[in-house]
Amino acid sequence: MINLIYIRAAIEANTGVHLTLEKTRQYLLEEGLITQKQADEDAVIFTGYGDLFFGDVPTAEVERQLDVQEGLPDRIIAGS
Repeated sequence: MINLIYIRAAIEANTGVHLTLEKTRQYLLEEGLITQKQADEDAVIFTGYGDLFFGDVPTAEVERQLDVQEGLPDRIIAGS
């Protein structure tokens, strides 16, 4: 995996130029630093964690009610 965010940060730190991730990938390709196959497969642009989850999970199943009694104990037992 090619981390475009780190490469973009390095470019910005050295040049002061802030590039989009698309432009960063395009320049790497144009300069011959990566191949077209690497650009397509390894230099993907992160769009969020939603792509990693399969299926639809209803919001009600994800959220849970917090128990007001849950939490730290009132007293800590020494040696535990």
